[in-house]
Amino acid sequence: MELQINQKFKELIPPLEQNEYFKLQSSLMDEGCREALITWNGVIVDGHTRYEICKNFNIPFKTVEKSFENEDAAVEWIMFNQLARRNLNDVQRGRIALKLKESIAARAKEKQYQGTNQYSLSADLPEASEPIDTRKELAKIAGIGERTLSKIEKVDKEAPAPIREAMGKSISIDKAAKLNTALKDTPEAERDNEAKRLLAEGLAEKAEPLSDEEKMVKALSIMISAATVGSGYITEDCVDVYIKRTSAIVTDVAANIDGEIAWLLKLKELFLKRNTVSVDTITDDSHNAEIANEDAATEDGENDDPATEDGADDDSESEDAEDSAGDDYDDDPPYDDEK
Repeated sequence: MELQINQKFKELIPPLEQNEYFKLQSSLMDEGCREALITWNGVIVDGHTRYEICKNFNIPFKTVEKSFENEDAAVEWIMFNQLARRNLNDVQRGRIALKLKESIAARAKEKQYQGTNQYSLSADLPEASEPIDTRKELAKIAGIGERTLSKIEKVDKEAPAPIREAMGKSISIDKAAKLNTALKDTPEAERDNEAKRLLAEGLAEKAEPLSDEEKMVKALSIMISAATVGSGYITEDCVDVYIKRTSAIVTDVAANIDGEIAWLLKLKELFLKRNTVSVDTITDDSHNAEIANEDAATEDGENDDPATEDGADDDSESEDAEDSAGDDYDDDPPYDDEK
């Protein structure tokens, strides 16, 4: 059975992540397509991904034809259906709700609120006689705060692609909004590269600092890996390419290699020396050191205020305050709310 695809309908729905796609594919191949695809006049309104997988693997599927007054009504149904069914993050929910902005404004203007159901805008909007706060209604539909929705909209309108794509994934909505503000005066030609730089710096700051032991292990692993590189790289061609690409001075490289040989021999000596020490002894020493550290930490903790949870709450309040401080986007033009 061949179904029609309306690109507008398809693009309304956030695409599945790769792992989600393969999970769905595996389920369809193992259990078949148990849920019917929804169509309107032969056009898919729900089930684009299932249809694609079923066609690729010749998996039988059923369809249920649904009736809509017009394309706008079909779009509304798709939006509400997605918000009700999928495990979406706040960014995805906000973006879906914002696609309903024009539809809500048009309905408010025309005062067409007859016929409510679970997928109708009428069920979510106030009576026609009441003024409509568009942003408030959109936020309610998305299930997020008005300020959060404003940030999503502002970032999507103004921020360079790297920040838009990272929002809701590697960075929070609030962080994306702040980065967008930081880039406000950056020349257009430099915005993408500057956004990437700021993102890289921010992600580096979030990384857990390594302990001294972890740093030592990491450094030593790099040294050993370099020293034990496959012999396939030790060829005249490899050396020629290296000299050509790096403009290296041969005598300097040779001197550096002499130094590397010296520390490698020292490293070899240290490993062989440790070979004479019982592994059990090393383990016991480490265990005893851990116990001593725990005892010291316990003694220190007895003199501290035990209100750890209260401290955590204070941190949360600070974050909320910072959020509020970062929410100053009231310079945006207000929504054109219909009265």
